[in-house]
Amino acid sequence: MQDVASTSVVPQQKSELAQRVLKGAWVGVLLGLLLEALLLVVALWQDRLPDRVHIVAETVQKLSWSALVCAALVAGQAAVRAGTSIAGLIGLFAAPVAFLTARALHKATLEVLGANTVTATQWFAASIKGVEYALLSLAITWLVKRDAAWKLYVIAGALVGMATYLLTSLALSLPGDPLQRALVEVSHPIGCALAVRFSSQVNARLRD
Repeated sequence: MQDVASTSVVPQQKSELAQRVLKGAWVGVLLGLLLEALLLVVALWQDRLPDRVHIVAETVQKLSWSALVCAALVAGQAAVRAGTSIAGLIGLFAAPVAFLTARALHKATLEVLGANTVTATQWFAASIKGVEYALLSLAITWLVKRDAAWKLYVIAGALVGMATYLLTSLALSLPGDPLQRALVEVSHPIGCALAVRFSSQVNARLRD
């Protein structure tokens, strides 16, 4: 009887994990759309609105990056029972993969639409992203275990994002507007942290 029960629990756990990751990915897509809309508003205010080709390419990059990272963070929290180091490792390895994938899709979109590609894959930047989201994942794990208020998730995401922005600004010569980069670097970790909190709360209520 115990064997039958254990074999029925495993598929259920896999299904729950898949649902949580899918929810995280969809929240990431929404977050990416909101970020791109915000950046377009800022660019319009600065009278620096890019052409349609680059708008499409930037949207593809932000959607893919945001969906992959948010899904990875949600998966990391699903593995919290295995220890906080697991959650951190997921962020450490998933963030560079998501970053490089998003950059590759950005470059491919520009090439398909006939625009020149001037940006190269930045491995150092990808490494920074890995450390950033490993730290964010560990912070989220700590907050989830203590059932912390949403404001603490915002603070954690903002601190990690601001630290990353300062580090990349000092260590790398990145193209683009500094204000827009700051908005992305700070807003995205906040959004991902809140997405994980939302996913955790929804699954807790479903279990109850």
